[in-house]
Amino acid sequence: MRKEIAIYSFLLGISIVAGIYLYSRLSLSNLPNSAPHSLGVVEEIVSNLEWGNIAFDTPKKMKFEEPKTIELLLSPTKSVQELQSSLKSHEQTESARIQISNRMEADLSGLGFKIEALVPQEQAVYRGKTTQWKWEVTPTKDGDQNLYLTLSAIINVSNQKVPLVIRTFDKTIEVEVSVGQRISTFVAGNWQWLWASILVPLSPFLWKWYQKKRGKKQPPNNPGAAD
Repeated sequence: MRKEIAIYSFLLGISIVAGIYLYSRLSLSNLPNSAPHSLGVVEEIVSNLEWGNIAFDTPKKMKFEEPKTIELLLSPTKSVQELQSSLKSHEQTESARIQISNRMEADLSGLGFKIEALVPQEQAVYRGKTTQWKWEVTPTKDGDQNLYLTLSAIINVSNQKVPLVIRTFDKTIEVEVSVGQRISTFVAGNWQWLWASILVPLSPFLWKWYQKKRGKKQPPNNPGAAD
């Protein structure tokens, strides 16, 4: 009996050791292949992406601190000409043909602008509808300023939704400042200097002028009043 128990224990020990060894070998063998496998999955997804057309506003000039709406349209079926004609602004526009997925993200950015997204940046895309993005863009700096539009396809990698940048557009916009805005900006930034160098020296003359003008407006004495 003791002999049989010893044999069973020996065989059980060998089985446990063999199992641990095989598990470790399988785990280690999978590590080097995980990266190439993921890359292959992404390449396959990209190769299967469909194509669509986009059109969007590209103003060459904007006015300082004056908001302007910039619109982007995307469609898997409509032509570039159809999308451009659908844009509410018919000033300067640009179009392109890009790869698309059933979920797309559009982002507009620029250091010289205050940008507010008017619709969700990530939206679903399907054949029966033109997908629209809109932003309210307000220039906060004058001169030439850069505006960036980035389009990303949302893809599924290892059961996770991740953005894949499809294309980025870089546009230079000339921001114009009116004479009144320049004067207002100068006064706001230099009011202390203006006060010390101009207003303070002139204050005695202004006071005398005010007193003289006030004296002229005094009503004459009533001739019928008693002495």
